Amino acid sequence: MIAERFEHPFRVERQVHGYAVVVRVAGEVDALTVCELHWEIAVGLALATPPAPVVVDLTEVEFFAAAGLNELHHGHVAAKAAGVALRVVACHRHVLRPFEISGLDRELRPCRTLAEALAIRTPRALKPVSLQAVTHASGVH
Repeated sequence: MIAERFEHPFRVERQVHGYAVVVRVAGEVDALTVCELHWEIAVGLALATPPAPVVVDLTEVEFFAAAGLNELHHGHVAAKAAGVALRVVACHRHVLRPFEISGLDRELRPCRTLAEALAIRTPRALKPVSLQAVTHASGVH
């Protein structure tokens, strides 16, 4: 009997969008593949330039196990410590449902699109200020 080699369908790649880093994931995220995801998130956080986020795009993920949730939680904690926003893009039920069941969606709310995840958010208390207002307030004319 000849044993066939098992090919684990998984792919992860890192892209730069302006100052944001996007980690695109495809295939199955589980205990066998989570190390690669961990590495790409860590590199993304090292390359990040706040306020631009690190985005993990899961739109091409076909299977999402608890190991993936755990890694995203650890990535979120590391991102907060580094002062970087970590965002997730997910639109399929087989990825969104584990977020809901685990409660991770309350801590790391998935975005529906990459454009939504890449948007730079500023605190509501901060309002855009014109250069004229800054120079007037500082006494520089």
